[in-house]
Amino acid sequence: MTLTCELLFFELAAVGFLGIAAVLFKEKGMGVIRVHAILPLQRDLFLLSKLAVFLLSDLVFAVLLTLLNMGLADGVAVLPAVLLQTAVLSLIMALVGLLCALLLKDFRQFTLAYLVIAVFAATPVFLSANTSVKLDWIHYHPFYHVYMGLKNAYFGTVIPPAYYAGAVGMIVLLFLAVRLAFHREIGKEG
Repeated sequence: MTLTCELLFFELAAVGFLGIAAVLFKEKGMGVIRVHAILPLQRDLFLLSKLAVFLLSDLVFAVLLTLLNMGLADGVAVLPAVLLQTAVLSLIMALVGLLCALLLKDFRQFTLAYLVIAVFAATPVFLSANTSVKLDWIHYHPFYHVYMGLKNAYFGTVIPPAYYAGAVGMIVLLFLAVRLAFHREIGKEG
């Protein structure tokens, strides 16, 4: 179960983050944002559609990975909690990827940010598992709590409501930052 949890965490943290940014950079190059700026639709629909597509693909991946690695009976038992944690991590990483893609000029600049953020996000996986040294500071790492939430979901451990409140707060703050950056980008394009 631990390897399944770690694989899902890496996929969501690294690949999901990279995927949404790559799509947005491609669309920026094609002028999709410029076209969207003149459409009579609510501007947030563009962002929400991107988030929905990536969230759905991450949820499908989590279901398949969990059921194929744990078996049907054990996988179905933990799936609701795993899907909730997958949604939290997927939305956070997609929003961070969107924010980076909106703030950075091109994909080359994004590559460095991607490496730094991917290593930063994955740090709790490497430092919290299989270490004989007690690292008390790891509890202050924001992705430690997300990783432990996913791990607790796989092992059936109860996750405190304060974690969910913090996760929802972070998602809302990231969405507002992405929305502000998107409106600024539309202003430049329009």
